[in-house]
Amino acid sequence: MHACSLATVWIFTLVFQTVSVQAVPSFQKVDHNAPRTLSLKESMYLLDRYGYVNPGGSPQTGNKDPKNPAVIDVHVDDSALTMPPPEYTLAVRRFQRQYSLPVTGQMDEATSRLLTAPRCGNPDDVKDAVQGEVEESQTSSRVFTVSGGLRSVGRVLRRIKRYLIGDEKMKWAKKKLTWQIRSYPSRYLSRARTYGVFQHTFNLWSKVIDLDFVEEKDYYKEADIVIQFGAGKHGDSIPFDGEGGVLAHAFYPTPNNVYSFAGDAHFDDDETWNDGPHNEYRNLVSVAAHELGHSMGLGHSTVPTAIMYPYYIGTWDRVKLDEDDIVGMQQIYGAAKPGKFIPPEPELPDVPPPPPLTPPTTEKRKLVDFCNTSIDVIIKIRNLELYIFKGPLQWRVTWSKTVSTWVSYEFRDGPTSITYYWPALPKYVDYIDAGVEREDAAIYMFRGRRFWLLADNVRRKTDFPLHGLPLTQLGLPETVTKIDTAFQWDVNKKIYLFAGRYYWKLDEKAGQFGQVYGGPDYPRLIEDTWEGVPVPVDAAFTGLNGETIFFSGTQHYVFDNIRMRIRPGYPKPSRYPKPSNLAILGCTLND
Repeated sequence: MHACSLATVWIFTLVFQTVSVQAVPSFQKVDHNAPRTLSLKESMYLLDRYGYVNPGGSPQTGNKDPKNPAVIDVHVDDSALTMPPPEYTLAVRRFQRQYSLPVTGQMDEATSRLLTAPRCGNPDDVKDAVQGEVEESQTSSRVFTVSGGLRSVGRVLRRIKRYLIGDEKMKWAKKKLTWQIRSYPSRYLSRARTYGVFQHTFNLWSKVIDLDFVEEKDYYKEADIVIQFGAGKHGDSIPFDGEGGVLAHAFYPTPNNVYSFAGDAHFDDDETWNDGPHNEYRNLVSVAAHELGHSMGLGHSTVPTAIMYPYYIGTWDRVKLDEDDIVGMQQIYGAAKPGKFIPPEPELPDVPPPPPLTPPTTEKRKLVDFCNTSIDVIIKIRNLELYIFKGPLQWRVTWSKTVSTWVSYEFRDGPTSITYYWPALPKYVDYIDAGVEREDAAIYMFRGRRFWLLADNVRRKTDFPLHGLPLTQLGLPETVTKIDTAFQWDVNKKIYLFAGRYYWKLDEKAGQFGQVYGGPDYPRLIEDTWEGVPVPVDAAFTGLNGETIFFSGTQHYVFDNIRMRIRPGYPKPSRYPKPSNLAILGCTLND
């Protein structure tokens, strides 16, 4: 994940609405509902959202999210919903001219079908439409006809400068970019096949432009382009909306090291993704190619056969770049050098089609009531994320950063099963009692009388056994049957282990895998040092400002590290541990 400046960052959102659409013959239908009639209010809303009401406010200068000025505000100005008919007619004409429809100024069937078709949610660049520079359709072969869908586009438009480069400054300043998949689809598409999709998609672009893409295999190192699958509120203040709506979004690169999401691509985990010919599912290859185009700085094209065309209509033919995509990206980075190395793609066996689609469900969202839950464990990872565990599930909360100031906790993704997300652990480890990250970024996991030391979520530390080691290996007495919580104290950066009424300090550098300090100094009674901390305690971690936060049941306690006691006014409900827009456990103020 590459940090970037507060210059405007575009976020591109692929919208999939339930309308019947056909376009270029190789494209397939993806939904089969009859087109609905747009109300005046609905059509005004969409025209404004896509940039046709006030084209002077281009994406580069659009309204900003007040909580994060680097992100374009996707909410529509309510004033647009009451605009006078002349403005409405003008907006319709701009839209029609942009897409080579008959310019009537009326919301006819052709215009309505295209306006409501699946597409990227980012506003269009409509300079050509405003200036009347887009060629008017002359023959039926160049007009979107609507009897039975968008049947034919023929020779739609000349392809000269139909691509859009977002901004001359919004490009990568280096030729080698790193990428990493941080989270995977939670259903159907395996990790191996998901990895294969993205390696193929990066190669697709790498073959034609002077950029190299290298996978960053170390989970704890920053990558320029971070790929994630998440549902609902997933950490970037622009939530997904469940199956069948927004499919994915991506951020432009920006020149300076401030904005943390620049270049990243996010995919809605409520969709069922596929990499093979099955029309009822989302073609990850097609969507990934589009989103990674945005991650490299390429905007939308008005060529319907281009990967960067704003309207998403999935194809199960082999996905390939259009000449328009290639010319646009080469204008930013230049053409690929002859004989350049292209990383090999994994050979994957053919797989049967996924099971039949079931009706959309919110069951996943109901697995945890984030506003009324106790927790088992919180692990702070890389000072960027909280990994929160409850029974067999875990979810992640990120700390949103603008410039150098931590501003809020944001729900990132989940919940997912521990066994799915932590393959470094044996499959029978379906819950944990405690966990903590060491200074060297290794992670202790505790369950019952055993512990594990992990390099990351998929690898154990060198020579560490699959089935863990007994707690006695750390110097703990045999009477300790479980660790209640483990955390790194901000005062001395040491790890502390709480078990029952007692606690130990851990020297992570001692022995092969760490050792607790022994007698006569340890163990000590919790109540003698940590005044007011409940016993036993469920979880603990160090907060944004260095304070120690303890959890017991659905309550939390903030510990004063100077006065060495719980602060006045605590405990409080865990749903609002900070006066922020999104709380630590993933509960929003609107839940």
